[in-house]
Amino acid sequence: MYNIDGAARLLELSIMYNIRLLRQLRWFGGHHRLMASQHKRPQLLGSVPSDQLEQLKSNYFARRQELSGDEWQSVRHSLIEGYKHINDHNVDAVILGVCSGPQQLSLAKNYVDYLRSTGAGPNAATLGRLLRVYNAAYHTRALSEAEQREILQICDSLQAAHETLDATSCEQVIHGLVATTEHWQRALPLLEMMKVTSTPSVSAYSALAEKAFGQSDQAEEAWRLLEEMTLARKQPRCEVYLALLNRLAQEPAATSSLRVELERLLQFLERHNILVSQKVAQRLLQLGQQLPQQLRVTASRLGPLGKCEECRQHLQPVAISDEEFRQLSECFLEKVLIRGDVFQKSTPEEVLRFKQYVEKTAPYDCVIDGLNVAYSTGAKKAPQQLAKLLATVVRHFKERNKRVLVLGREHMRKWSKSAMHYVQNNASLFLTNNLSHDDPFLLYATIRSGQETDFFSRDLMRTHAFLLGAELKPIFRRWQQEHQFSLVTQTQTGKIIVKEPIRHRLSVHQAEGGSWHVPYCDVYTPNPTDSFDVPEHWLCLILNT
Repeated sequence: MYNIDGAARLLELSIMYNIRLLRQLRWFGGHHRLMASQHKRPQLLGSVPSDQLEQLKSNYFARRQELSGDEWQSVRHSLIEGYKHINDHNVDAVILGVCSGPQQLSLAKNYVDYLRSTGAGPNAATLGRLLRVYNAAYHTRALSEAEQREILQICDSLQAAHETLDATSCEQVIHGLVATTEHWQRALPLLEMMKVTSTPSVSAYSALAEKAFGQSDQAEEAWRLLEEMTLARKQPRCEVYLALLNRLAQEPAATSSLRVELERLLQFLERHNILVSQKVAQRLLQLGQQLPQQLRVTASRLGPLGKCEECRQHLQPVAISDEEFRQLSECFLEKVLIRGDVFQKSTPEEVLRFKQYVEKTAPYDCVIDGLNVAYSTGAKKAPQQLAKLLATVVRHFKERNKRVLVLGREHMRKWSKSAMHYVQNNASLFLTNNLSHDDPFLLYATIRSGQETDFFSRDLMRTHAFLLGAELKPIFRRWQQEHQFSLVTQTQTGKIIVKEPIRHRLSVHQAEGGSWHVPYCDVYTPNPTDSFDVPEHWLCLILNT
């Protein structure tokens, strides 16, 4: 398998080097060749501000549609001489990375024409980069038929040269094909080809889903791609949702299809606990203004108890049903506590001893992760301070007449005797061996103890949620949100500040009155946080019947 884009990340690498060499070129005053003897190669990597690349683009590329052959030769020469990791094999892809803006397609094509004029021709990595520039232009204007033919010629040449493309090459061709009107579906098999060596990227999935949503007869293909990528833990980009909303806005008799498609979108966001960006929220607001007979969309905020200030409805409780809790309880032991590699950190004897202990001492009101609590304000503190903090948390629940189980490690026996004596006298205490993972034990004890039991830990439990699978993960996350306490801080006087669970839903959902509530964040992120903080911004959306 041939990697045609080993230079895909070289542009980002080049930012880290001193780019003063190229700045000394003056395109507008005639031909100025930069001699290698005038400058020394940088000896060390240096951190260059990210805006320096933008300044480079602005100074030398933004206002140009083409450069002369001598000018391009000077650019190549200066980059190769000025940057340690740029050479004859990757300099072309780096240059096209700099000329990657939607307004620079002519300049990028001019450089490829220059390469052809030299007799060497562009390599596969350079052509892959050029496809990205076509894609950038496609997102700002309709490409001409001639430009689309150029894209197809490049894609055909790349695919003809290699029977199987590597994942990066597939992604470049995908971005080229989706910029065409009639040939974008040729990109779908390339997504399958990517799976031979890796999981397809967010960019590849999003590009195809966005294109499919833009076609009136390809919505099912778009939804299939969205489900597939979210199950692979890939967060769809804003452009995917915008493509759907833009198509709905353009459909003439959209009353019925609008409601069906919007409900499907909202249910998808709810099912996968996705927080859309402000860009998507703004488009929903515009859609409400454009189609007031079909839907009403307003910006809103939540009151302290989860009451929408717009429709005055309370958000749904986050609590799961008895049947959902039963499913979670039955599957947890098999999928999380007892799985193929569990005994790398524990032993069958220890797991059995723990289960027997829980059966004997449960139910509890709260299960505390002793080490997690002790280290909440810093792991380098003296054992006496760690034990004292744990005892303070136990006292917090004891004063509220809660029955507590504390999980810890054997080495905690060496901590302050007075503090640990208090813990033992006021809570059940189970200590695992010093290599065991506490989280599976903590969650098992909490779930086994019943649906009313809470737990105390700062851990977000991402791995355990993932292990439960696509169907149980959202149920687990809602259960976790309702029952997880954590330590915020301890004041100088020794008082602890505890973060209590938020009891209402924090994701997209429909209230009892029929209105949908859509939280959103400022900007898209491919790796959103799993915390249970209340989103600041919400939309209140009502679909008219």
